[in-house]
Amino acid sequence: MRNHMFGFTLQESLFLGFCSLLILSTKLLLRLNLKVPGHSMFFLILFLLLAALCVRKPWSATMAAVMAGLLGMFTGSGKLGPLGLVSYVLPALVVDFCVPFLQRSRRSLLAFACAGFLAAGARAPVSLFSEWMVGMDLQVLFLSTAIKTGSGMVFGAMGALPVPALLTKLEARGLLPTSNPNDSGAAS
Repeated sequence: MRNHMFGFTLQESLFLGFCSLLILSTKLLLRLNLKVPGHSMFFLILFLLLAALCVRKPWSATMAAVMAGLLGMFTGSGKLGPLGLVSYVLPALVVDFCVPFLQRSRRSLLAFACAGFLAAGARAPVSLFSEWMVGMDLQVLFLSTAIKTGSGMVFGAMGALPVPALLTKLEARGLLPTSNPNDSGAAS
């Protein structure tokens, strides 16, 4: 297949766009009034991990996050403006860095939960900066960020748990090529 922009094929680009659209649509359409901060991290981490592990190319989660962030900025769905793009990209970078470890330990729910936990925690600088710009007192700022980030990390870990089962189902149905954990990617 011919490679298109950034080394992704058309099929991979469409899948990344689909994941980014799902990230944004679940955030907009499923506005659950749970009164628990960070619950949107469940779907963000879920779709970022699916984007990274289904496409299996470097920076695929980051590409999906950039598309979701730009789409959110252009539609005016976020309240952070350009900082909203950064709030999508930081967790995606962590997901992209965790992908080699997750591909080696595909059956380990603990590895996926840790990756989701770390990726959701990557949003802390955005929360700190946006609340600092508003002029919050430092004690309230750190406490608010700790509560938002802590609960977001728990939801991020929970969002990563269904990913191994989804990947197994996709492989069983023939929608995703089976991954060989011993394959290093080198041609033999």
